[in-house]
Amino acid sequence: MAVFETEALILRSYNLAEADKIVVCLSRSAGLIRGVAKGCRKLKNRFGAALEPFTLVNLTYYERENRELVSFRQVEILKSRFNLSSNASILTGFAYMGDLLIDFSPPHQANDNLFRMALACFEAASETPDDLDAVLRYFEVWLLKLEGFLPDLRVCANCQRVFEDEVIYLGPDLSLRCSECSNSRGGAVSKRLRSQLRTAEKLAPAKFAEGARDLSKETKREMAELTFHIIGRVLERMPRVRPAS
Repeated sequence: MAVFETEALILRSYNLAEADKIVVCLSRSAGLIRGVAKGCRKLKNRFGAALEPFTLVNLTYYERENRELVSFRQVEILKSRFNLSSNASILTGFAYMGDLLIDFSPPHQANDNLFRMALACFEAASETPDDLDAVLRYFEVWLLKLEGFLPDLRVCANCQRVFEDEVIYLGPDLSLRCSECSNSRGGAVSKRLRSQLRTAEKLAPAKFAEGARDLSKETKREMAELTFHIIGRVLERMPRVRPAS
Protein backbone atom coordinates (compact mmCIF):
# COMPACT_ATOMS: atom_id res chain seq x y z
CA MET A 1 0.00 0.00 0.00
CA ALA A 2 1.61 3.24 -1.20
CA VAL A 3 1.21 6.65 0.46
CA PHE A 4 1.10 9.84 -1.64
CA GLU A 5 0.94 13.55 -0.91
CA THR A 6 -0.25 16.23 -3.34
CA GLU A 7 -2.07 19.53 -3.71
CA ALA A 8 -5.68 18.95 -4.71
CA LEU A 9 -8.82 20.88 -5.51
CA ILE A 10 -11.98 19.37 -4.04
CA LEU A 11 -14.67 19.13 -6.74
CA ARG A 12 -17.55 17.01 -5.48
CA SER A 13 -18.54 14.55 -2.74
CA TYR A 14 -21.14 11.85 -2.14
CA ASN A 15 -22.39 10.28 1.07
CA LEU A 16 -21.27 6.72 1.65
CA ALA A 17 -22.72 4.45 4.33
CA GLU A 18 -23.54 6.21 7.61
CA ALA A 19 -20.41 8.25 8.28
CA ASP A 20 -18.21 8.30 5.16
CA LYS A 21 -17.99 10.19 1.89
CA ILE A 22 -16.61 9.57 -1.57
CA VAL A 23 -14.70 12.69 -2.56
CA VAL A 24 -13.68 13.63 -6.11
CA CYS A 25 -10.76 16.00 -6.53
CA LEU A 26 -8.31 17.22 -9.15
CA SER A 27 -4.76 16.78 -7.90
CA ARG A 28 -1.54 18.30 -9.15
CA SER A 29 0.53 15.11 -9.21
CA ALA A 30 -2.07 12.43 -9.98
CA GLY A 31 -4.86 14.08 -11.94
CA LEU A 32 -8.44 13.18 -11.09
CA ILE A 33 -8.76 11.17 -7.87
CA ARG A 34 -11.76 9.52 -6.26
CA GLY A 35 -11.27 8.58 -2.64
CA VAL A 36 -13.03 7.54 0.54
CA ALA A 37 -12.90 9.85 3.56
CA LYS A 38 -13.84 7.54 6.41
CA GLY A 39 -15.74 9.01 9.33
CA CYS A 40 -15.86 12.50 7.81
CA ARG A 41 -19.59 12.89 8.49
CA LYS A 42 -19.21 12.33 12.22
CA LEU A 43 -19.51 15.39 14.44
CA LYS A 44 -15.90 14.97 15.51
CA ASN A 45 -13.66 13.96 12.63
CA ARG A 46 -10.11 14.62 11.49
CA PHE A 47 -11.08 16.30 8.22
CA GLY A 48 -13.16 19.21 9.55
CA ALA A 49 -14.25 21.53 6.74
CA ALA A 50 -11.38 20.56 4.45
CA LEU A 51 -13.59 18.46 2.15
CA GLU A 52 -15.96 21.28 1.22
CA PRO A 53 -16.25 21.72 -2.58
CA PHE A 54 -13.76 24.07 -4.27
CA THR A 55 -11.34 24.03 -1.33
CA LEU A 56 -7.64 23.81 -2.19
CA VAL A 57 -5.98 21.29 0.10
CA ASN A 58 -2.80 19.40 0.76
CA LEU A 59 -3.91 15.77 0.52
CA THR A 60 -2.26 12.63 1.88
CA TYR A 61 -3.81 9.36 0.71
CA TYR A 62 -3.26 5.61 0.50
CA GLU A 63 -3.56 3.75 -2.79
CA ARG A 64 -4.00 0.01 -3.06
CA GLU A 65 -3.22 -1.86 -6.27
CA ASN A 66 -6.20 -2.62 -8.53
CA ARG A 67 -8.57 -0.37 -6.55
CA GLU A 68 -10.09 2.69 -8.17
CA LEU A 69 -10.89 4.43 -4.88
CA VAL A 70 -8.01 5.69 -2.74
CA SER A 71 -8.25 6.23 1.03
CA PHE A 72 -7.86 9.76 2.38
CA ARG A 73 -5.49 9.89 5.34
CA GLN A 74 -5.01 13.60 6.02
CA VAL A 75 -6.36 16.80 4.44
CA GLU A 76 -4.99 20.27 5.22
CA ILE A 77 -6.72 23.41 3.96
CA LEU A 78 -4.53 25.66 1.80
CA LYS A 79 -7.27 27.94 0.41
CA SER A 80 -10.95 27.89 1.33
CA ARG A 81 -13.94 29.44 -0.46
CA PHE A 82 -16.17 29.74 2.63
CA ASN A 83 -16.63 33.49 2.10
CA LEU A 84 -18.46 32.79 -1.18
CA SER A 85 -20.96 30.26 0.18
CA SER A 86 -23.83 32.77 0.04
CA ASN A 87 -23.20 33.74 -3.60
CA ALA A 88 -25.46 31.43 -5.63
CA SER A 89 -24.10 32.55 -9.01
CA ILE A 90 -20.50 31.86 -7.99
CA LEU A 91 -21.36 28.46 -6.54
CA THR A 92 -23.21 27.51 -9.74
CA GLY A 93 -20.26 28.67 -11.83
CA PHE A 94 -17.81 26.73 -9.67
CA ALA A 95 -19.99 23.62 -9.88
CA TYR A 96 -20.00 23.98 -13.67
CA MET A 97 -16.20 24.18 -13.81
CA GLY A 98 -15.91 21.26 -11.40
CA ASP A 99 -18.22 19.10 -13.48
CA LEU A 100 -16.27 19.83 -16.66
CA LEU A 101 -12.99 18.98 -14.95
CA ILE A 102 -14.49 15.63 -13.93
CA ASP A 103 -15.90 15.04 -17.43
CA PHE A 104 -12.68 15.89 -19.28
CA SER A 105 -9.97 14.57 -16.92
CA PRO A 106 -8.95 10.91 -17.19
CA PRO A 107 -8.47 9.34 -13.72
CA HIS A 108 -4.91 9.25 -12.35
CA GLN A 109 -3.35 11.17 -15.25
CA ALA A 110 -1.48 14.23 -14.05
CA ASN A 111 -1.85 17.42 -16.09
CA ASP A 112 -0.05 20.28 -14.39
CA ASN A 113 -1.16 22.84 -16.99
CA LEU A 114 -4.81 21.91 -16.43
CA PHE A 115 -4.41 22.02 -12.65
CA ARG A 116 -2.78 25.46 -12.72
CA MET A 117 -5.35 26.82 -15.19
CA ALA A 118 -8.24 25.61 -13.03
CA LEU A 119 -6.74 27.15 -9.89
CA ALA A 120 -6.20 30.46 -11.68
CA CYS A 121 -9.83 30.51 -12.85
CA PHE A 122 -11.25 29.71 -9.41
CA GLU A 123 -9.04 32.41 -7.93
CA ALA A 124 -9.95 35.03 -10.55
CA ALA A 125 -13.70 34.46 -10.04
CA SER A 126 -13.24 34.51 -6.25
CA GLU A 127 -11.38 37.82 -6.35
CA THR A 128 -13.82 39.52 -8.75
CA PRO A 129 -17.20 37.73 -8.73
CA ASP A 130 -18.68 40.22 -11.21
CA ASP A 131 -16.28 38.82 -13.83
CA LEU A 132 -17.61 35.26 -13.44
CA ASP A 133 -19.04 34.95 -16.96
CA ALA A 134 -15.78 36.03 -18.60
CA VAL A 135 -13.78 33.65 -16.39
CA LEU A 136 -16.09 30.79 -17.38
CA ARG A 137 -15.55 31.55 -21.07
CA TYR A 138 -11.79 31.60 -20.48
CA PHE A 139 -12.02 28.29 -18.60
CA GLU A 140 -14.00 26.67 -21.43
CA VAL A 141 -11.52 27.84 -24.08
CA TRP A 142 -8.51 26.59 -22.16
CA LEU A 143 -10.12 23.31 -21.13
CA LEU A 144 -10.86 22.58 -24.80
CA LYS A 145 -7.37 23.71 -25.80
CA LEU A 146 -5.51 21.63 -23.21
CA GLU A 147 -7.58 18.54 -23.97
CA GLY A 148 -7.06 18.93 -27.73
CA PHE A 149 -10.59 19.91 -28.79
CA LEU A 150 -10.24 23.63 -29.55
CA PRO A 151 -10.11 24.09 -33.34
CA ASP A 152 -7.19 25.90 -34.94
CA LEU A 153 -8.14 29.59 -34.97
CA ARG A 154 -5.41 30.61 -37.40
CA VAL A 155 -5.79 28.61 -40.62
CA CYS A 156 -8.45 26.81 -42.62
CA ALA A 157 -8.56 23.08 -41.82
CA ASN A 158 -8.91 22.31 -45.57
CA CYS A 159 -6.77 24.66 -47.60
CA GLN A 160 -4.46 25.86 -44.77
CA ARG A 161 -5.00 29.47 -45.81
CA VAL A 162 -4.47 31.94 -42.98
CA PHE A 163 -7.75 33.48 -41.86
CA GLU A 164 -8.02 37.19 -42.45
CA ASP A 165 -10.88 39.68 -41.86
CA GLU A 166 -13.66 37.26 -42.72
CA VAL A 167 -16.41 35.12 -41.33
CA ILE A 168 -15.33 31.49 -40.98
CA TYR A 169 -17.38 28.37 -40.28
CA LEU A 170 -17.32 25.59 -37.70
CA GLY A 171 -18.00 22.23 -39.33
CA PRO A 172 -19.57 19.08 -37.87
CA ASP A 173 -16.05 17.72 -37.22
CA LEU A 174 -15.37 20.80 -35.03
CA SER A 175 -12.82 22.21 -37.49
CA LEU A 176 -12.82 25.80 -38.76
CA ARG A 177 -12.88 26.44 -42.48
CA CYS A 178 -12.95 29.46 -44.76
CA SER A 179 -16.17 30.36 -46.56
CA GLU A 180 -14.96 28.78 -49.81
CA CYS A 181 -14.01 25.40 -48.31
CA SER A 182 -17.13 25.25 -46.14
CA ASN A 183 -19.48 26.59 -48.81
CA SER A 184 -20.54 29.01 -46.06
CA ARG A 185 -22.14 26.14 -44.18
CA GLY A 186 -21.84 25.46 -40.48
CA GLY A 187 -21.71 27.68 -37.44
CA ALA A 188 -20.52 31.16 -38.40
CA VAL A 189 -17.60 32.54 -36.39
CA SER A 190 -17.10 36.28 -36.75
CA LYS A 191 -13.80 38.11 -36.78
CA ARG A 192 -14.55 39.72 -33.42
CA LEU A 193 -15.24 36.33 -31.82
CA ARG A 194 -12.09 34.80 -33.30
CA SER A 195 -10.10 37.75 -31.96
CA GLN A 196 -11.57 37.22 -28.50
CA LEU A 197 -10.74 33.52 -28.57
CA ARG A 198 -7.16 34.29 -29.58
CA THR A 199 -6.94 36.81 -26.74
CA ALA A 200 -8.03 34.14 -24.26
CA GLU A 201 -5.16 31.96 -25.46
CA LYS A 202 -2.61 34.67 -24.59
CA LEU A 203 -3.72 36.10 -21.22
CA ALA A 204 -4.21 35.00 -17.63
CA PRO A 205 -7.90 34.64 -16.65
CA ALA A 206 -8.03 37.78 -14.51
CA LYS A 207 -6.53 39.91 -17.31
CA PHE A 208 -8.82 38.37 -19.90
CA ALA A 209 -11.87 39.03 -17.71
CA GLU A 210 -10.81 42.62 -17.15
CA GLY A 211 -10.56 43.26 -20.88
CA ALA A 212 -13.85 41.48 -21.57
CA ARG A 213 -15.83 44.00 -19.52
CA ASP A 214 -16.12 46.29 -22.55
CA LEU A 215 -17.30 43.60 -24.98
CA SER A 216 -20.74 43.89 -26.52
CA LYS A 217 -23.50 41.59 -25.32
CA GLU A 218 -23.60 40.08 -28.80
CA THR A 219 -19.94 39.05 -28.71
CA LYS A 220 -20.32 37.61 -25.20
CA ARG A 221 -23.36 35.63 -26.30
CA GLU A 222 -21.60 34.42 -29.46
CA MET A 223 -18.61 33.20 -27.47
CA ALA A 224 -20.77 31.39 -24.90
CA GLU A 225 -22.78 29.67 -27.62
CA LEU A 226 -19.66 28.52 -29.47
CA THR A 227 -17.81 27.08 -26.48
CA PHE A 228 -20.93 25.41 -25.12
CA HIS A 229 -21.69 23.91 -28.52
CA ILE A 230 -18.19 22.41 -28.80
CA ILE A 231 -18.33 21.07 -25.24
CA GLY A 232 -21.71 19.45 -25.93
CA ARG A 233 -20.40 17.83 -29.09
CA VAL A 234 -17.30 16.48 -27.34
CA LEU A 235 -19.28 15.08 -24.39
CA GLU A 236 -22.15 13.95 -26.65
CA ARG A 237 -24.52 15.47 -24.12
CA MET A 238 -25.12 18.77 -22.38
CA PRO A 239 -23.21 19.51 -19.15
CA ARG A 240 -25.11 18.71 -15.96
CA VAL A 241 -24.83 22.34 -14.81
CA ARG A 242 -24.89 25.39 -17.03
CA PRO A 243 -24.63 28.83 -15.40
CA ALA A 244 -26.73 31.65 -16.85
CA SER A 245 -24.81 33.77 -19.35
